[in-house]
Amino acid sequence: MSTFTRFSAIEQLQYDKAASVLNNKDLWAVIPGFRYYIGSEGSDKYVDVETGFRTDGATIPRLLWWILPPMGEYSQACTLHDKLCQTYRITQIINGVPTQVPVTRKEIDEILKEAMDVLEVIAWKKFLINCGVDGYRIATNPTKPKAGYLVA
Repeated sequence: MSTFTRFSAIEQLQYDKAASVLNNKDLWAVIPGFRYYIGSEGSDKYVDVETGFRTDGATIPRLLWWILPPMGEYSQACTLHDKLCQTYRITQIINGVPTQVPVTRKEIDEILKEAMDVLEVIAWKKFLINCGVDGYRIATNPTKPKAGYLVA
């Protein structure tokens, strides 16, 4: 995948207290939404993360937050990963028409890796996050989208 990939906007998050209470975990709403082009800028493959999408940031066990907190330089990549894990789909332009195309969990994890490269995440943080994501995928073999969060 190319290093020319980019996000259409810098991620901004707003803490969502009501959704956090409903889901019993800290959640942030994406304000505004953004598009991530896969492979190269202006690519015919992309993911839209809509305004108001809820994320918990990097899903890292609390015991490890002193090393890797849920929010950091990798947050936008993790938000993108959360979105993909809830849909298992990307948008691809086929014959001039935006079409939802299924992707595998391994492809989703590869997009996360690419997104962290785009964000220039420090190598050791990227390595630890990738180990966690790959380990989870190998151990649990997720094949279906995870449910989204409850919203007030």
